[in-house]
Amino acid sequence: MSAKEAGAEYALDNKAVNNASSVSPAIKQHELSPELRANIFSRVFYMWTQPLFRRASELHKQNKALEQEDLIALPSIDLGQVISPTFEKAWDKLPLEDASLTTAIRAVIGKRFITAGFIKVFNTMLQFTFPLLLRSILRFIEETQDGTVGKEDDPWWVTYRGYWLSGLLFVAMGAKAITENLYFHSVYRAGYQARVAVSVAVYNKALRLASAERHGTTLGELVNLMQVDSSKIEMFVPQMHVLWDGLLQISGYMVILYLQIGWPCFAGLVVMILAGPVQGIIMKKLFAQNRALVKFTDSRVKTTNEAVQGIRCVKMYTW
Repeated sequence: MSAKEAGAEYALDNKAVNNASSVSPAIKQHELSPELRANIFSRVFYMWTQPLFRRASELHKQNKALEQEDLIALPSIDLGQVISPTFEKAWDKLPLEDASLTTAIRAVIGKRFITAGFIKVFNTMLQFTFPLLLRSILRFIEETQDGTVGKEDDPWWVTYRGYWLSGLLFVAMGAKAITENLYFHSVYRAGYQARVAVSVAVYNKALRLASAERHGTTLGELVNLMQVDSSKIEMFVPQMHVLWDGLLQISGYMVILYLQIGWPCFAGLVVMILAGPVQGIIMKKLFAQNRALVKFTDSRVKTTNEAVQGIRCVKMYTW
């Protein structure tokens, strides 16, 4: 896939540069990223990262480390100047009273985040196959030792059942590893893009604030919004699919356990349900502590910035 085709694919995916009259040279340069030019096989197995590892190996033999120019260029879909217009366009479409950060972030990561959800479902289904296939393989070994399998009149799929079941288990494990890597790559990229969108939006808003409005917002609060709070959004986005996938896994494994051991499996479920309120109380207290900590964080950042500004003033007057 050429760089021009990669750039067109990006524009259709994110709809961020469709209305632009021209693409900046920086974006054109980042459209040459190996990831955007890689084929589907290279993207699935991350073969496009091999030049970086080869370069690191060469530098290691020379007792050197990677430098900035050795790193792989970010694809254009991860640039702030491309993510920010999508976020602001979605924000401006909403009425002021209905403005929602969630809706604006969804416009940035929606397609990739939904795709990651489907990958997560497939990955979870593969996890359910492990105990079932392993149970069938162990049953085949027991039947072979008892002599009930391997008779002359048995068809081949019965005689060699253990072999093709082991092959299926190997394929399932390989597919699980591939889909898991694809899932984490997608959700962590979505989290990064959400953080960039929020950070750039807060920074742009801070530049547009009038002098009277700036007195109501401290520098520490702005820095926290751009760094600390946006980083929390970045960490939360990859965990959103866990909210529903956890219930799916619990239900699936409970069914499997019920088929294997019967009603005693519900004992563990009862203990887990009873532990839920205790965990809820603990998390509630932790959130309260975090809210109280934010005020001290704002004060600390404000004090640090004031100290740095004072040092600058002293140096300027000295010069």
